[in-house]
Amino acid sequence: MTAGGWWGELGRLVLPVQCAGCGRDDVAWCAACRAPLSGPVWRCEERAGRLDLLGAEPALPVWTLADFLGPLRAAVVAWKDHGRLDLTRPLAEAMVSAGHQVGACLGSRSLLVVPAPSSPGAERRRGGSLVGELAVAAAAGCTAAGSPATARAVLVRRGGDQVGLGARDRWLNLAGHVRVRRRDRGRLRGSRVLLLDDVLTTGATLAACRAALEAHGATVLGALTLASTPPPGGVSG
Repeated sequence: MTAGGWWGELGRLVLPVQCAGCGRDDVAWCAACRAPLSGPVWRCEERAGRLDLLGAEPALPVWTLADFLGPLRAAVVAWKDHGRLDLTRPLAEAMVSAGHQVGACLGSRSLLVVPAPSSPGAERRRGGSLVGELAVAAAAGCTAAGSPATARAVLVRRGGDQVGLGARDRWLNLAGHVRVRRRDRGRLRGSRVLLLDDVLTTGATLAACRAALEAHGATVLGALTLASTPPPGGVSG
């Protein structure tokens, strides 16, 4: 066995690896648990009642890769909230593919891929913006599809986390708390924007992001997520 092999075995003894989705030993994320992210993107905006800005605007098109259920849900929660940063690379790879598919639908003019901002507390716990890393991957996929894209974190958010809140409370928690960074306000006019988030739940986050961006002259074409929460009693995809 090589020296690298010995160190790998020692590492597994000291820090056992388990699949973030199903708990299988000796693999960080098994192929079966990753499989839902390998298919084509599909539209899911009809699931999110808060995407229409309370009736003020047409619902935003949202593309996603999978239902936020079972092992995929477990893996995304482990990545976001339990320090499983080893999942960033495979999640980003899935987002490159998704960005390629969506970019092919959005034409050849330049795009700005904007990650939905997390609360300051969440970013401190996670050591930065994990969704921002997915935005970089999505931009690379869009660019490869012929829609030149740049990822930029132009939004900031105040207020608490959204976890555990219902649709109405999510909206109230975000109302007026998502804003464009001061340094970016003057250069958004005329920009074509693709929003990026990890999971679509009620749509409150994406609606608040859209409102903030369009207030400064951007056009939000749609949004892309890794997963979408299905309505009670039904799944699709």
